[in-house]
Amino acid sequence: AATLNRDLPSASGLAARCNFFYAVGDDAQWLFELDHNFNITDKQLIKEYPLDANGRINKKVKPDFEAMAQFRQGKQTWSMVLGSGSKAVVREVGFLLSSDRISKHERSLVSLYSQLKLASGASELNIEGLALTGSKAYLFNRGNGGGNAIYAVKQHELVDYMFGKLENFSKIDVFKVKLPNVSGFEAGLSGGDAWLKNHSLVYTASVEATGDSYNDGQILGSFVGVIPLEKLKTGEVLDLSASSVPMLNNGRVIITKAESLAISRSEEDEIEGVIASDNDDGTSEFFRFKLEKQD
Repeated sequence: AATLNRDLPSASGLAARCNFFYAVGDDAQWLFELDHNFNITDKQLIKEYPLDANGRINKKVKPDFEAMAQFRQGKQTWSMVLGSGSKAVVREVGFLLSSDRISKHERSLVSLYSQLKLASGASELNIEGLALTGSKAYLFNRGNGGGNAIYAVKQHELVDYMFGKLENFSKIDVFKVKLPNVSGFEAGLSGGDAWLKNHSLVYTASVEATGDSYNDGQILGSFVGVIPLEKLKTGEVLDLSASSVPMLNNGRVIITKAESLAISRSEEDEIEGVIASDNDDGTSEFFRFKLEKQD
């Protein structure tokens, strides 16, 4: 069953910690804290942006926060929030926010994103998801801007980059993936998290009837799937079209734009978590899910 939140616009990045969920929206200037019923319990200003009459960031200047993950460093948990890079400069900005709210770092992603493009040979990017394993950081790129792909960098290098201590990455791996087709449109990666106990990544993907990364199109459905890390090989296309599971409710396809997911409970053989959807109308929906390991 879905839970609708009318106060959180366009949920697009999600993380889970200690019975709370943390969310960013692609046109909201806040990092939201949600309780287990998805009510907003707190919010932290990321940065002030010019707002439209509906309280959402004006599309021309929106940083398009689509990817978020959390990590521990020192005594703090940090939220790393990344713009999608689907528009030069405006959407090439990221933030680090400390859980005690004392520290905030804004960082240009122009250098990082140009290095990603160089590594893949893509002329554009649309980074929609971020998963941190402790050793590696995986950035999920949506197919409508440079093809469905997962970029991997060393996590400590990405953290150093975000703190402004590093410019160049020693190694960037590019893993291309193929996702299911619906009505002639390939699904696009839209979010991800790391399932550490199963040495895998979990992803959401959604199908939108549009050919570019700027305009919203008709939603045709969404998928969830698992990628064992050992199956990611550079130079090969990993075909996920058969293993992606459509989001269903009582056997019927849910027409929703799954934007991100967060694992809230993890075992070796199963996980539970939450998927956030952006309704493109200033509201967000949250779905609980359970996935079991397939042999």
